[in-house]
Amino acid sequence: MTSALEAVYRPIQHEIAGVEEELKRLAQSFVYPTARQMVGHFFRRPGKYLRPALVLLSARAAGLEVSPLVLTRTAFGVELIHDASLVHDDVVDHDLDRRGQATLNGGWGNKNALLAGDALYSRAFGVLTDALTKEQMGRVVRMIEGMCSAEIEQARPGAVFDRDEYFAIIEGKTASFMSLCCRLGATLAGAEEPGILALEAFGLHFGLAYQLFDDVADQDLPCPEVDGYAEGLDQMAQARQALAGLPASEGTAGLIGLGDLIVSSQEEKKGEA
Repeated sequence: MTSALEAVYRPIQHEIAGVEEELKRLAQSFVYPTARQMVGHFFRRPGKYLRPALVLLSARAAGLEVSPLVLTRTAFGVELIHDASLVHDDVVDHDLDRRGQATLNGGWGNKNALLAGDALYSRAFGVLTDALTKEQMGRVVRMIEGMCSAEIEQARPGAVFDRDEYFAIIEGKTASFMSLCCRLGATLAGAEEPGILALEAFGLHFGLAYQLFDDVADQDLPCPEVDGYAEGLDQMAQARQALAGLPASEGTAGLIGLGDLIVSSQEEKKGEA
């Protein structure tokens, strides 16, 4: 994790450390040795924990009290969903390297990698079922269904999308997940509906910006009508605006700081291009 990201995460560093500890212990909780080896390998190089951070910072932005254990477990659960999707993505995209090391499909083959991804999804469902209400868990299940459906739509051979189609796809595969993370943090903290909707909107625009920037960086923008960089900046500005009605807090400052960090990183990449 970069020092800039660590600075943004400072208000939630205890909970992020809790997520990291859960991930370190995860491999040993599997019964069979090959599964333990694969899961341990995957989590040897940590990610950025963006989705856990959105849960945790949104709870802080709501300004209300919530059990640290419930928050940490929810943050852990959404990270597992993200990581399970990455394992499956590596198989679909035939990627052999992630986070500077071999992917699971590169080291153990496609079949084992797919099964490992399924195991991570299963563990995520178990963790979140214990932490969330039935209504919240229903939103998680529908989000994953939408995420997979959007990926299927994008995978059409040779497909080129118009603006509305493209935005629907990146909302489904990326932004809806980030939006839900913010909603979960807000609802767990007991926020009123206006606060929940504001944080949910932040996550949606943040997620759209994030995917736009990612597609620009990968030169993988399947929509000639969209200027990914300019549209990404606009979406991040809308994300910031969504928080305008919330009181100033460590949580809102952290969310804004996270958006600023994503923008500055994209500007650096653009300058190097």
